Amino acid sequence: MDSLVKLVGINIKQIRKSKELTQDELAEKCGLQTSYLAGVERGDRNITLQTLEKIIVGLDVSPIHIFNFASINIDKKHLKKQEILMLLKSMIENRSEEEIRLILNIATDIFNTYK
Repeated sequence: MDSLVKLVGINIKQIRKSKELTQDELAEKCGLQTSYLAGVERGDRNITLQTLEKIIVGLDVSPIHIFNFASINIDKKHLKKQEILMLLKSMIENRSEEEIRLILNIATDIFNTYK
């Protein structure tokens, strides 16, 4: 669960920055304290759905944007295994079956090469 909290926080931060909002501005729009929002963005706070809804409204995005990790832009070498798996799933889940099979074949070939 910590992985999801962290990835959602990272996404919130990236969306906020893409909309050129400061933490103070978004916190004010959401009715939250800036320090609380900062904790959310760091993945330190396990927020309620009500708080998440306030942030979604403040960012003026649909909920799917908060949970779409395919375009997450972070230094991936600091991610834990579970976070990497969530990113991989997010990257391939909307691909065609043919593309997913191709990815599986490539991964299989790579694993067989390094056995």
